[in-house]
Amino acid sequence: MAQKKSLRKSDYFALSFGMIIGIGWITALGFWIADAGPLGATVAFCLGFLFFIPVGFCYSEMAGIYPQMGGPIVYAIKELSLFTSFIAGWMLALTFFFVIIFEALSIAWLMETLWPESMGPMLYSFMGSDIYLGHILYGVGFNTLLCFVSLKGGSSSGTIQKLMTAILIIIVTVLVVAALFKGNLDNLSPVFVKSEGGSVWPGIIAVFGSVPFFLSGFEAIAQGISERDKSVSAKAIANILILSIACAALFYVAIIISASVVAPRDILIGEELAVAKAFEIGLGSTTLMKVGLIGGLLGLLSTWNAAIFVFVRAMLALGKTQMIWPGFAKTNKNGISVYSVTITIVLVAFGVLLGKNAIIPLINSSSTAVGILFFIVSLSLIYSRKNRPLSPRPYKAPGGLALPIIGCLASLYTVVLTIIDPYTPGEGISLEWWLFGGWMLVGLILWFVGINSRKKIGMDKEQVISILENKTFE
Repeated sequence: MAQKKSLRKSDYFALSFGMIIGIGWITALGFWIADAGPLGATVAFCLGFLFFIPVGFCYSEMAGIYPQMGGPIVYAIKELSLFTSFIAGWMLALTFFFVIIFEALSIAWLMETLWPESMGPMLYSFMGSDIYLGHILYGVGFNTLLCFVSLKGGSSSGTIQKLMTAILIIIVTVLVVAALFKGNLDNLSPVFVKSEGGSVWPGIIAVFGSVPFFLSGFEAIAQGISERDKSVSAKAIANILILSIACAALFYVAIIISASVVAPRDILIGEELAVAKAFEIGLGSTTLMKVGLIGGLLGLLSTWNAAIFVFVRAMLALGKTQMIWPGFAKTNKNGISVYSVTITIVLVAFGVLLGKNAIIPLINSSSTAVGILFFIVSLSLIYSRKNRPLSPRPYKAPGGLALPIIGCLASLYTVVLTIIDPYTPGEGISLEWWLFGGWMLVGLILWFVGINSRKKIGMDKEQVISILENKTFE
């Protein structure tokens, strides 16, 4: 079944920008300030912006050349190899599936702050976190609702995304204005958090390691490009992608500084949810604080919605090409992978059982996958320019070959950093490594299932490419 060509410029900006800014800053803000201080966290996000703008340009050019659903999956198979294409697709799926679990855990945490009486009985503890019945019900319930919305196709998702993104921007604007009137610059001290050796860099690096996770939402554009309205050009897509990254970086800096000037660092990091205290002090009312958190809840939902949007389409691309089990290629009348949505509902229910202390390991694991994915996209552009220098390019990124080379180096640095940073000598294998390793093991099993499936029907690489080049997967 063909997908509807219904996404306009505003839909793409809402999907990308909304995906980035709603990706859990409400629950992560306290970690950033605690690890690096307000200025340290700001430096980390500015460095992340500088690191990944080249990758954004690489995405823009490749999306113009190959405007098919699947994004990096398509780029890698055309420019590199079938297995590299699978790795790109599986890293893409990991990133956004972990975002979905992250949002389920975050929203349960947020609901606990808003309505603690709704949590019900405590069931058990894991990693030092108490898990209540309400945590599970909220996480599973919201996820199931958004999964059913996704079955209606891109138009419904795009409409919801625009609404939620607009509300989130309004709420954050209120916090920034409150900071201007009630903030005190003395609260910024200490602007950096120093290590035992007196260096500010360990804290900055700790926050920087999570930046790929928090800036990766622009991938939603590459996944939804096959559903764009005919009025949306390749150049417009590129402009929207770069604009969304720049706006998101400014957004994060505004949030960090605004919250930090409203309340002293010790008060913020001493709270269960730092942003709640910032809202309460800045707005001068517990009631208005809850209104602000409800706005944040909508931000979480916007990202959640976009993450499901990307994950389902990535699994559809992998299934249709039989790089994994072909059952993921089965779609409903709106062209949505039914099995992918079902898997999302079932596995997220298990992910919610981990509790909120699994949030940081999920972020770190996703950042590793994002780094690998960004490396593959940047490398694909290098090969494209070297092997097909005269091929049509609806959009050409500036900087020549230096741009994708910088993208590759930045991506590799991120991968190394996110693998090494969670390791603590003497404490065994970290949860990050278990999560990432487990996902890779499942992926390799599905890869070999796909190999057998392709052999049975005689599908070779050229046929896989042909399927991916069919923009609608009809």
